[in-house]
Amino acid sequence: MGLRKIPHPRAATARSRRAEDAATIAPNLPELVTPDEVAEWLKTTRKAVYAKAERGTLPGATYIGRRLYFFRSELLRCALQGRVPDMEK
Repeated sequence: MGLRKIPHPRAATARSRRAEDAATIAPNLPELVTPDEVAEWLKTTRKAVYAKAERGTLPGATYIGRRLYFFRSELLRCALQGRVPDMEK
């Protein structure tokens, strides 16, 4: 996985609106969530979450150092649009 591109400051307005929407839907999740938390939320295994992240089919994946995290707002945005990937594969 490559480095995550930092968006332009003007994009912060749309991003903050998405974050506010995400906060009302899942207020108990922090902005960055671990693969274990994603697996629990999607009712799947940690291994499946890592596999989907490596394939690029699970949104919001980013590495900080050697650790994988997910942006809550991107996961929830895709879930609201009905685009959460099938976790059975």
